[in-house]
Amino acid sequence: MSGSTSTVNGGTVPNNYTNSAAAFANYFNSTTSITVLPDTTSGAATVSGSAVLTSTNSAMTISGADAVADTTTGSNAITTTSSTAIFTAPNDTVTAAGNSSTVVGADSGTTTFMSTGSNSSVVGGAGSISGAVSGSNTTLIGGTSSSAFSVAGAGNLAVAGSTGSTTINLTQTGTAGNIIATNPNGGNATLQATLSANGADSVIGGGGASTITAGAGHDVFGFVNGHAGGSEVIIGFNSSDNLAFGGYGYSITNTPSETLTAAGDVIKLSDGTTITLQGYDHKLWS
Repeated sequence: MSGSTSTVNGGTVPNNYTNSAAAFANYFNSTTSITVLPDTTSGAATVSGSAVLTSTNSAMTISGADAVADTTTGSNAITTTSSTAIFTAPNDTVTAAGNSSTVVGADSGTTTFMSTGSNSSVVGGAGSISGAVSGSNTTLIGGTSSSAFSVAGAGNLAVAGSTGSTTINLTQTGTAGNIIATNPNGGNATLQATLSANGADSVIGGGGASTITAGAGHDVFGFVNGHAGGSEVIIGFNSSDNLAFGGYGYSITNTPSETLTAAGDVIKLSDGTTITLQGYDHKLWS
């Protein structure tokens, strides 16, 4: 393990061993110990140290650890049972059985994850990421490639699309609401989301294109002047749902442009945002 190094509390992380040694050192500078697993093609390990570096084709269970940095060749199977942050490598599979886990997608390949705990956070990378979440209080942020999230649980989900395509499918049975920002970064992301059947969800329009299937709850679709500009198709919009506008100056006597078409009610805002209420057979304001 020759080459330049990064320091974590006096210990060194060789840069030729991990692609993100500097980031690992900066983020986990309070770490008091590091466990380095050797290269292996079939090995398995149970680790309870404060931080872990692993390599290729490892099967690893983390218990009592604060962090896992896994940024070499990849294709690892990682299971966590505690509060853990995981920097994945290409084609890693992560199962987060504990609460308060953070998963960061790799820069290439595919990251696959499954989370059954609560208070989890998943951040996509330049590679694709997909998986399922069944806990509550989850934060999901899409990456620059494709992100696909299947979510079931008690609700309180926060989702933000990024510059890549993001797909969200909510099948939760709880009544807690969720917040979905279709693309706050203003890129050309495509987001498809099916809202929860019972929750009162809030969807914040952004740039790019999004298709949202409304649930049975009282859903709110919000748009803020200067932070939207994309096109949003809403399927299943009904009398219990609401559109909310901020910074446009609209009122009862000054409503957005509205045209009834074969696709539904098409609403155009002053910043270029287009909202289509698919299948709607009448205008909202006239």
